[in-house]
Amino acid sequence: MSITKKDSELMKRLAREGKQISKIVSENFPELTYWDVYVEVYGAGNRSAQGIKRMITTRLTKLESANKKERGDLIEEINILVLDLYNNYSYNQKKLDKIRKALND
Repeated sequence: MSITKKDSELMKRLAREGKQISKIVSENFPELTYWDVYVEVYGAGNRSAQGIKRMITTRLTKLESANKKERGDLIEEINILVLDLYNNYSYNQKKLDKIRKALND
């Protein structure tokens, strides 16, 4: 099934905001499969907050048994993932502030 640019952007935005892929499918795109939405979202390099959390948890677990070089690599990757979460949070906060301002006007 062909996915329009508008639908693609909506999927990516919802994932950035932390909505799970399964919920995006069931609530927004029931005509698509899980994998259609997954490929559209992650093909663009976007990750959900939950996905990033799982990645961080996995990397932290690996730290325990990693050698010195692997630890450095894992720490660098965790730093990038945490920065990604922070940037998404900041973006969402700005968006919420705009929405609140629009509602109060």
